[in-house]
Amino acid sequence: MLLTTLSGALLFLAVSAVAVSYGWGMRGTNLGGETGAMLPGALMGLCIAIFSGSPFLREHFYLLSAAGALGMYFGGSMSYGETVGLVSNKNPNGNLAREYTGLFVKGGLWFGLFGAVTGMFLSFLAGLYDLRAVLLTFGLLPVFAFCGSRAFDRPYDEKKGIHPKIYFSRTRPEGMGVLFGILIGLVACMAIYKDSAALWLTLGGTLSGGLGWVIAQWMQIRARHPNRKGKRFCGRLSSKGLLDTWKIMECALGAFAGLGISITFTLIVNFSAKYQSYQFDSIPKLVNLPDWLLPVIFLALLALDMLKHVIKRPRTKEELDWQLGRCLISREEHEIAMRSAGDAPSKAFLRYEKINQVALMPIYCILPLFFLFLGSFEAAKLVSFYVIYYVVAEQNIFDRFNLFKSIWVWRVGMLGGGLALVLAQFFLHWTPNLFLTALMYGAGYEAITLVGSMAKRSPERLGKKTARESSLAQAYGGQVTTHGYSLLCVLAITVFAGLVQYG
Repeated sequence: MLLTTLSGALLFLAVSAVAVSYGWGMRGTNLGGETGAMLPGALMGLCIAIFSGSPFLREHFYLLSAAGALGMYFGGSMSYGETVGLVSNKNPNGNLAREYTGLFVKGGLWFGLFGAVTGMFLSFLAGLYDLRAVLLTFGLLPVFAFCGSRAFDRPYDEKKGIHPKIYFSRTRPEGMGVLFGILIGLVACMAIYKDSAALWLTLGGTLSGGLGWVIAQWMQIRARHPNRKGKRFCGRLSSKGLLDTWKIMECALGAFAGLGISITFTLIVNFSAKYQSYQFDSIPKLVNLPDWLLPVIFLALLALDMLKHVIKRPRTKEELDWQLGRCLISREEHEIAMRSAGDAPSKAFLRYEKINQVALMPIYCILPLFFLFLGSFEAAKLVSFYVIYYVVAEQNIFDRFNLFKSIWVWRVGMLGGGLALVLAQFFLHWTPNLFLTALMYGAGYEAITLVGSMAKRSPERLGKKTARESSLAQAYGGQVTTHGYSLLCVLAITVFAGLVQYG
């Protein structure tokens, strides 16, 4: 499966489009946020490793899977839902071209950062970046992030209606400036070290994400609102309640972005003299530390983050209403949470929550990415399998499954499974192969998601009749089509991974 052949290139494009379409659709179905974006990033990294033409990268696929997951994490910290909503309105109270521009900018930043991180990591594996380059880049990232925030996210005061000059929402801080600053910092490093291959992948990711979001959102609008002839895209399914137009946008965005990135990488492989000079035969180890040390530090930080599930408080009614008003939670989730709404928190608790929120990106993204660029095989393995598993387990057993009568069985089972994965890696030196990894990304995620979507005691099923009591559309609505599409994608991904691993 070489990208220098037409058949190999076409297969790469098809597999990438399907994989990222599924991953992005799954993000919106189950996870959301920064950690949810890790799945499509990991899938795209996995595809690049398989089709790279390098036996080393294919055998150690988890290196690019981990880098892809961490590169895609960044964009999830932006606020984008309101921008999408403004474009979706039939008669938006504003400049429609401006809102489409906002989608292009946000999609470009999101996937541009994926391209930058993945491209730089490929060049690192080829020996382009030394310890000084890595320390300088990661040391300056907070400075670039701060400068970007000051330049593009300020001034902001929601109560007074004060917004930054470049602003695409109505009532939310967007956080684009931080990501813009980080992207500028990475591009500057690429330019200094003449990393043309990574620069091209960054450009391809930026255009793919930006154009992909604009086209995908246009498709959602065509599905939501009839044209002059009174017809809608997939109108029959929508009229029967079997299609959620939001999922059209999410899955289409993933497909277009995956297609664009795979086209870019194919062009790099065939026409970039820089990339063609690369030799992938090992991972540079820039610091002489025990192999277990960096991943153990990473695991300790993850354990600290888990304390938030022990030290927590019920949200107040005002907070829940605020989250509902900004579409941060669904009406079903709001109704459930209102039953146990708490009192106003203390100042100490508010400080703890703020620290916990600020620490998410360093714990889940910056530090593990830094460890990868120091040459830690073990940290890459953790991110590629355990962390991708853990984020979906955490999201469900501490949120979607909360009303289950057997919730403690789920928590013990899924957390125990995560612990078993860690012990197997460190004490049995077990590395999940490509097929098992793809199986977890696809069938594993879909199985967990189906439990939350079909179980009577879940936010999605709150107050709804069962399929026996009503029609399938009334019972499950758009979930029927969503999971039908996901299962087809999962089947394709699983079969392909099996052929690569065992064929």
